[in-house]
Amino acid sequence: MRGRTTTQARPSADLSWYWGSQTASFVGDRLTGFAVPSIAILTLNASSAEVGVLSALGWFAYPAFGLVAGAALPHLPRRRVMIGGELVRCAAFATVPAAAVLGGAGIEQLFVVVAVAGVAMVFVDVAGQTYLPAIVAPGTLVGANAKLQSSDSASKLVGPALAGLLLRTTGSTIGLFLSALPFLASAYGRTRITAVEPPADPAQAPFVQRIRTGLAFVQSHPVLRRQVSAAAVRSFGSGMVDAVLLLFAYRVLGLSSLAGGLLIAAGSVGGLLGAFLANRLAGKLGTRRVLLLTSVEALCWLAIPLCLVTQPAITLVLIRVLAGGWLPVWNVVTTSVRQQVTPSALQSTVHATARTLTSSTVPLGALTGGFAGGVLSSQLGAATGLVLVLATGGVIAGSSALLVATTPREV
Repeated sequence: MRGRTTTQARPSADLSWYWGSQTASFVGDRLTGFAVPSIAILTLNASSAEVGVLSALGWFAYPAFGLVAGAALPHLPRRRVMIGGELVRCAAFATVPAAAVLGGAGIEQLFVVVAVAGVAMVFVDVAGQTYLPAIVAPGTLVGANAKLQSSDSASKLVGPALAGLLLRTTGSTIGLFLSALPFLASAYGRTRITAVEPPADPAQAPFVQRIRTGLAFVQSHPVLRRQVSAAAVRSFGSGMVDAVLLLFAYRVLGLSSLAGGLLIAAGSVGGLLGAFLANRLAGKLGTRRVLLLTSVEALCWLAIPLCLVTQPAITLVLIRVLAGGWLPVWNVVTTSVRQQVTPSALQSTVHATARTLTSSTVPLGALTGGFAGGVLSSQLGAATGLVLVLATGGVIAGSSALLVATTPREV
């Protein structure tokens, strides 16, 4: 029976459906996230700058709509928002194969599709993160977030390899269409959740005031302020890496879409391990020391120049495996802390504020990486130029953890 008002009524079933839906959504993200830039590079012969713009556009949605989503969602049915957002994402990506059948898709259409899907992703993400506390008890949030992070990490392992296989065996048109189908599965799974979210407070502050309240809460909270600042720096570095990694794989290493997918997927093995250990590490070391430990990622990326003097594909796989384990740990700990210290009435606003501030630096990093890759490649050659961008972005991402050094030892 629907309409239950407690999270104890069907906690296991609701969490299972939520977890399964998020997993399908993650898989859709990884499939389309690999297929779109691969099509741009291999089929449309996009430049480094165009690939950087493509990477940035999906993330521009957060600075543009993140705070709006956070302020609006307390008055909207969050489960329905998640369902609608997933359907929009599926439809947006499906327009590219449709255009290809009717006469061909260009890089401009990819720009529009990625931007639209990015806006939908913002609402799905904010609604999902603020809906989770209605499904599980506060004391189990870290464990629930660890499960979600495990699925996210697993999707990074499976998604790129599967996307590369689809593009290789079915072509770009059918491959991208199939890559968008998991969003449909995610939408269906969310219809099966029965937990009722807290009702909206009719006395809530005006829209703009809620945005200001979220910003003020993050700014005034000693833990959240430092964590959000560090995450913004980490996102900038990650944006640089993501913008040029496939360019390096395809144009320097000469890999096919299938081999490129396998290469990217192999690097996610570390992510699975990190997600598996995040809850245990947080329990033994405490949040502050765990976050500081994630700075090891920077040391891994310092080894990227070895790709120019050793077996490049093997070296890159090892670097990604060793570096990839720390981001899931970071995500599990910081998300759980944010959910624990934020009052229920401010969950959506504060989460949207944090995600907006941290995600706003991703497009800046992507644009920086894309344009820097183009300039350095023209001056130093593609191999040296792209390695420099990868090393710089990786070090920035990893060393951001040092910004939490002054965070109180425990929340």
